[in-house]
Amino acid sequence: MSRRRQQNRDDEDNGFAEWGGYMEAKKAKLREQYKETTAKEVEKLSDIFTGVSILVNGLTNPSSDQLKLLMAQHGGTFHLYQSSTTTHIIASNLPNVKINKLGSVPIVKPSWITDSIALNKLLDYKRYLLYTNQTTTQPPLDFPVVAKTASDPHFLEEFYSNSRLHLISTLGAEYKQFISDLREKPRDFPGRVKLSHVPKTGAVPQTPVVMHIDMDCFFVSVGLRTRPELRGLPVAVTHARRAQLNPNKEREETVTLNMDRMPEGVELRMIDGRSSMSEVASCSYEARKCGVKNGMFLGAAAKLCPQIKTIPYDFEGYKEVSMVLYKTLASYTLNIEAVSCDEMYVEVSDLLKSYDLSVEDWANHIRDEIKTATGCPCSTGFGSNRLQARLATKKAKPDGSYYLKPEDVESYLAEIALADLPGVGYATLSKLKSLGLETCGDVQVASLGVLQRELGAKMGETLLEQAKGIDRKPLNYTHERKSVSAEINYGIRFKTINECYNFLESLGNEVWSRLNEIKMRAKTVTLKLMIRAADAPLETAKFLGHGLCDSVSKSQTLAHHISDVKILHREVRTLYDKMNVNYAELRGLGVQLTKLEKLAPINPTLSNFLQQESKKIQPTGDKTASRGRELVRPPSGEKVATRGRPRKNSKGQKNSLSNFFKNKKEITGQNKSVEIKKAEVDLNVLQELPPEIRAEIIKEYNLETPAPKPPLESPETAPPAKKSPFSGLNWPQLKPILYKWLQSEQKPDNYDVVLLGEHFRQSAITRDIDWLPTAMNFLYRNFAQMNCCWHKAYHKIVDLVQQGMVARYGGTLLIKRDFDCLNCF
Repeated sequence: MSRRRQQNRDDEDNGFAEWGGYMEAKKAKLREQYKETTAKEVEKLSDIFTGVSILVNGLTNPSSDQLKLLMAQHGGTFHLYQSSTTTHIIASNLPNVKINKLGSVPIVKPSWITDSIALNKLLDYKRYLLYTNQTTTQPPLDFPVVAKTASDPHFLEEFYSNSRLHLISTLGAEYKQFISDLREKPRDFPGRVKLSHVPKTGAVPQTPVVMHIDMDCFFVSVGLRTRPELRGLPVAVTHARRAQLNPNKEREETVTLNMDRMPEGVELRMIDGRSSMSEVASCSYEARKCGVKNGMFLGAAAKLCPQIKTIPYDFEGYKEVSMVLYKTLASYTLNIEAVSCDEMYVEVSDLLKSYDLSVEDWANHIRDEIKTATGCPCSTGFGSNRLQARLATKKAKPDGSYYLKPEDVESYLAEIALADLPGVGYATLSKLKSLGLETCGDVQVASLGVLQRELGAKMGETLLEQAKGIDRKPLNYTHERKSVSAEINYGIRFKTINECYNFLESLGNEVWSRLNEIKMRAKTVTLKLMIRAADAPLETAKFLGHGLCDSVSKSQTLAHHISDVKILHREVRTLYDKMNVNYAELRGLGVQLTKLEKLAPINPTLSNFLQQESKKIQPTGDKTASRGRELVRPPSGEKVATRGRPRKNSKGQKNSLSNFFKNKKEITGQNKSVEIKKAEVDLNVLQELPPEIRAEIIKEYNLETPAPKPPLESPETAPPAKKSPFSGLNWPQLKPILYKWLQSEQKPDNYDVVLLGEHFRQSAITRDIDWLPTAMNFLYRNFAQMNCCWHKAYHKIVDLVQQGMVARYGGTLLIKRDFDCLNCF
């Protein structure tokens, strides 16, 4: 063995061999000292950096000592020497020699530490990398972006998950419903406890005060929560992708056609063959100073502001911040009119008087709380009504508040442009401009007669009141949906008619899902189509956009509310076929449902039949045998009334076997019988129907009505002429109810049979027959196992179904009718 190798071995045997050598022992000792020191001397504030071990290399800001303290306070580890457990190296500048020696450990800027602490969460260090392994000459990987079209089965899901307009509309509706639901429940206001500690600096207003809250650059503000390094820079939120640009010729042609259709004076500037046509959804105030506006094409924005930074959408972040915003205000009051995900009106008069707060006191308090809770700034405007509050917010922005006092209203509004008033569009502005009216001050001194002659009586009066700050519309705290819809105007490119039909079905499913979420049903279906304009190019300037289109729509109102999604599919497809539009020319589709009605829960009387307990019927002297089987006993153990034939109680009131069909109407007048003109109409069934239903059948069959006959023996068996308790129930909901009914009877009550059959008949008349074969097969299988009374009841239901089929379709439904029973006639 050489002398050098022996010397090295002797050096290693210096008492630190079990630690891996002197340096390893030193590192271990320093780590232990760090743990002991931090445990004794440093107060732990959070666990943000749990599992993170940093090594500071070189001069940094904050300094190495400060970073050491921060890591100790927030659960991290500080290394003086690099080891295998070092997760990050903190540096502000390093030479290449050091970078190569540091290996694969990520080198991060010190702002990663401070920004994470400021936001109270561990941020992605990749945004703070000082250097990357990619050289300046190394081209980045360029994976082509393949845009999906409407023919893709997952297109609808992806479209709505990336649509800001869909998010705004759905969140707005959700928060309106959220406030409505809260107002219907008992509610306390935990936030009001904080108001007792708010410093009182001004006078309490004696007039009504409405607050308008609007988040500042909402999409940008939410995006900057995780990108604090972009604060103070021009930033835009957009869907910019590296999708291909269409040829300049088509783009120029599209721009020219749009210009032809635009009002005089409107220009499209700075659009060329290489400009991005992605829209700017939101931009920061720094970008606005350069002329960038929301809704502008990104290509034009980049020319106005070359240094603009773009960030993607953060839909989950928008939902999170919106919910925090609404919950924060709801902890103080529920006098809230929700407008959208980032805007609302709040009536605060009572709140200010109850806690002796001035408008300024309340504004400072609530804005600070919102900013602390969401990490986003907001502006608040105050006035005596919603109009004044909204216009006050314009002066409050950005990140401020302004109270428009009653005595200052007209002077303040005198400088407001008419375009800033709600409901004043381009056409109205053009008319007003022709009269020399451009500001609210101009309108304040104008003649009402002149305004009404130019704009109409109502619009002229409304405009004059708005110019003076008068708004008679109160805040709307409750929300009532008038329509439910889903529309798509991107990626619509169909190659076959089946692709079009499949997409219409998917769109119908989306609308049906939204309808079920709000627990409503609809009667009217509207199909909206965007059709490529005759003079528009085949391919649009914006890739897969809708381009220049003509919009058409067609509606259909049904006799009854839609109870099944298959009915919706059928009606939408029928509307499309009637419109006779070439599927290849479609650029947008929409389905809208109107004439909404709350989805009725199962009829309360049905609940009685299935769940509620009934009192025993006391006999009045006549013996009445109960021939029904006892229902399943509820958990309480109390007796449940048995089911039998209808009988009278001591007061002469009828107790129907079908106690779940309560409030029966007794037919006191004479019942008309009819002379049958067609073999499909069963005379016995017709006689048992109430006059209104009988008259409808007579009209449908063109039957003649003979002279009235004496009343039937048992008029109480006829069903009432009222809305069926089964209305709004689909087959899966109706099936368990019928199953319970079958189990509870030994002999069916004629009232129940006719009522059920009439519901089936009405379904046939309204073309709601997709589920009828399944329902009739279910009844046939169960009735076949029962006695002849049930067989006759089944035949009666079949007759009613076939009457509806003949009336609507002129033919019968293929239904099993005969039972293998020797006793049946």
